[in-house]
Amino acid sequence: MTDAQFKDLDRFVSYAEKQFDLPLLAGCFADGRADPEVPSRAVGLSLLLGEVIQTPGLSPLAEETKLPQWQRWGGYHDRISHDTLGYAANRMNPEQLRRAGRFISRKLKRGKAFEASKRHGLLVVSLDANEQFCSDHRSCADCLTREVTCKDAQGNEFKKTQSYHKQV
Repeated sequence: MTDAQFKDLDRFVSYAEKQFDLPLLAGCFADGRADPEVPSRAVGLSLLLGEVIQTPGLSPLAEETKLPQWQRWGGYHDRISHDTLGYAANRMNPEQLRRAGRFISRKLKRGKAFEASKRHGLLVVSLDANEQFCSDHRSCADCLTREVTCKDAQGNEFKKTQSYHKQV
């Protein structure tokens, strides 16, 4: 992680602790593991912070968890393996995570954080944060394109061009 990413992440953690009571919200990261060695809260916070800095996978994220600052943020003072991250993530209760997402969304909406995202009075929010739009038929000057292989009703493969936008 670069120094700039580190500072941004530190600001994010401070903001999330102040605005959303991040330690309390981390209780939503419960999973179905029996007597876990690594607390669910630490796994959940590491996964969340990994998303914030756009870590490309669980192995690079496991490396980040070795950093003392990361361990302070996550509340667990040891490295978290990529196996533990994946195993716990697969066992997290999606309804608890949805409740946390609703809490955050409502709080952001009340604080008018989404006003800049409104288009013609409608709120537009990208939850994927990766690829907002994809079309086989429409494109604009800012679109990226790719060739994809598809199958028709008879099972014959054919290629078509897709246009899409991707966050950089």
